[in-house]
Amino acid sequence: MALSNDELLQKVKEGLGLGGDYQNPTLLPKVLAAKGYMLNAGVTLEQLESDLGIATLTVGANDLWNLTSGDVTFSEVFNLILLPQLMAVSIPEPEG
Repeated sequence: MALSNDELLQKVKEGLGLGGDYQNPTLLPKVLAAKGYMLNAGVTLEQLESDLGIATLTVGANDLWNLTSGDVTFSEVFNLILLPQLMAVSIPEPEG
């Protein structure tokens, strides 16, 4: 069963060491944006909900949270973690 957005938010908050709910309205849109980016790039829902996927989502949400005015970018770390997940999806198993 797929994790709800609230469950993903809680996992990201754990990864960032955040407690309480007062930052939820600020953080949730960043989590959803990073999730959408990952899914649109080709990461499967199963991969996104794995430990590595949650770690990647946490880095992506943190990147979006630490914006400077007029600059919206994912960090090199986010992209380095994301790339192997995409390659695992993109490379078909050899037929045998």
